[in-house]
Amino acid sequence: MSRTSLAGAAALLAAPALAIVGTLVQPTLSDDASKQVAALTDHRAATITGIALQAIAITLLIGGVIWLALTLAPRAERWATVGGILAVLGSLIVLFENGIAAAAPSVVRGLDPTAATAALDRIQSSTAVSALEPLSLLGDIGLALLAIGAVKVGVSRIAAAAIIVGAFGEGIGFGSGTKPLVVVAFAILLIGLVQLVRTLVEARSTAWEFAGSPATSPAHAP
Repeated sequence: MSRTSLAGAAALLAAPALAIVGTLVQPTLSDDASKQVAALTDHRAATITGIALQAIAITLLIGGVIWLALTLAPRAERWATVGGILAVLGSLIVLFENGIAAAAPSVVRGLDPTAATAALDRIQSSTAVSALEPLSLLGDIGLALLAIGAVKVGVSRIAAAAIIVGAFGEGIGFGSGTKPLVVVAFAILLIGLVQLVRTLVEARSTAWEFAGSPATSPAHAP
């Protein structure tokens, strides 16, 4: 594999693994402002660490998705193009939401719990946040489309199903604030992505070996 391909594959696999750690570290996944204030008050360091890890995971996922879409494009162009665009767009929305969450520690610093809760509630209920939140589902749809496209290039249906289940599972888990569901979903997603990357790498290696074999080399052509 080239360095670019290696970096893309590594980013794709590192994203869910890091997301699992970030989810486990965070005291709460609830959207309730009072619970977030309590987490920042009692577990400030853990909350900030979890938010940072989630942001890094999303950034890695964007890079990994771009690599995956480019890898699938020659043999599954439509699935790769649409899936890649939706996955990146959804991930950018999640990254924006994560940026708002990252501002929470500064917003609540120095405020009493009641004022801090009111401040976070106003931010979370703002028009921009409320309008963008449902659109984060686009990322899950994009991953599902990429998984379907991967089947067309030789990836097993089981691996594709794991990616689809994991993608929508973590979305449901974050939406409901259910930490165990998020962790399990990311684990399933990681298993599917490992199988996908392995298949793509093996297929590419086989193609290179075939292209460089004496029987097909221009120097040995009849």
